[in-house]
Amino acid sequence: METVGVKQLRDNLSRILKRVERGEVVKVLRHGKDVVELRPIRKNAGQEFLNRLKDKNLLAGGGIGAISLVKTVKNLKPESPVSDFIAEDRK
Repeated sequence: METVGVKQLRDNLSRILKRVERGEVVKVLRHGKDVVELRPIRKNAGQEFLNRLKDKNLLAGGGIGAISLVKTVKNLKPESPVSDFIAEDRK
């Protein structure tokens, strides 16, 4: 993650925004303190969440490959409720 000051952001906004569009996260500092993070907008946050759970072997969907938008998924760790996965993902 790149860190830039407010002046550097102002002087190089187009260049920094292009980096963010490519998926990078940029932290902006004012007087040495964190102010904001610039990150790309997620096109489909729900799908990304399902894919992260599948990558951790916590959920399964029908078929092969990435979980597409689905109505149901199978919890591969039934001893833990899905709400625990959501809370962990938000950390």
